[in-house]
Amino acid sequence: MSLSRRNFVRTVGLGGAGLSTALIIGRGREALAFEGPAVQALQPPDDGLIHIDSNENARGPGQSSIDALHRAISSRVGRGYPPDYVRDFGTVVATRYGVDAGHVIIGTGSGPILEAAVRAFCSPTKPLVTGSPSYSSPEGAARRIGAEIRALPVDRELKLDLDAMAQAASGAGLVFLCNPNNPTATAHKLTSVEQFVRRVKQDSPDTAILIDEAYIDYVYDPAVKTAIPLTQEFPGVFVARTFSKAHGMAGLRLGYSVGQPATVRAVAQAWSLDSMNTLTAAAGITSFRDTAHIDEDRQENARIRDFTLQAFRKMGFEASDCQTNHLFVDLGRPASEFRNGCRELGVAVGRDFPPMEKTHSRISLGTMEEMRKAVGVFQKVLGKATNV
Repeated sequence: MSLSRRNFVRTVGLGGAGLSTALIIGRGREALAFEGPAVQALQPPDDGLIHIDSNENARGPGQSSIDALHRAISSRVGRGYPPDYVRDFGTVVATRYGVDAGHVIIGTGSGPILEAAVRAFCSPTKPLVTGSPSYSSPEGAARRIGAEIRALPVDRELKLDLDAMAQAASGAGLVFLCNPNNPTATAHKLTSVEQFVRRVKQDSPDTAILIDEAYIDYVYDPAVKTAIPLTQEFPGVFVARTFSKAHGMAGLRLGYSVGQPATVRAVAQAWSLDSMNTLTAAAGITSFRDTAHIDEDRQENARIRDFTLQAFRKMGFEASDCQTNHLFVDLGRPASEFRNGCRELGVAVGRDFPPMEKTHSRISLGTMEEMRKAVGVFQKVLGKATNV
């Protein structure tokens, strides 16, 4: 599919909602800049598969964000560089968290921020500490710069093992804490995260801590909260957030990080975070302010999550505690076997996640309609008939 500049303006600006929404969601393209083979910049919006493999928000952004995109399309897009509201996005974020604009950096998604963080604080003599399995982008960055990787197995509940990670943090350059964790879908409450941060900073003051909160908008446990307040107390502690999940804007590429000025400057100087464009800025500001839409999306995600969990339980399979928009299910068989069987029947599910790829599979949550169809496929592949 080709998309010329002129056709893009026509499509988005004149109400081509189907195509524009597909591009905004960006389905099936998780961590494309950091993992996997190169693919075409754009894919057909419908390749015949139900894509529940990359943790995007299948419902896309709220209507207010779509409307903001349409309003932003005009001849002004072609005259000069992005107007003031690109800068305004950082101000909006800073105001939400009660910090100055100098405490916020913006990236094209949170991926470049994670890459920059590893490059800023790790080196061949400064290891990266992370969980296993956890989001693998920081590990890839560490390998590229020759940094040691200390990957600590998750605990019996499939949560990040904070005690083991704190012990391994001594002398490390960066600790990567994905909370809630991808792929295991589990989360630690804020009090546990705070204890962890205090312990690491006491034992190894120069070690930086990056807390990735990509999925925090989906949590149902009220004790799981953002760690952004901790960033203002401790140097070298910072939080990354993305618009690719609850905001439904994976295809528009928008993320940010909050920390103390010296910390975020170090990150920004270590790696190009790219430049947010006018359309992303317009949609981002609107979506950030549309808290009602995020609440609605959280509720819908919970409804779909409960339906899918119930379906697997009726088939005799259990999943970890799910605080995200994906499940991590113990199928007792290789993820590749399950994945190949599902794909043959029109459903794409998650890739391998070592060291648990022999037993567990990650399934992203699509729309309710998609999950009803996917459950039928799961029943056939797993050989379990249920009345769902």
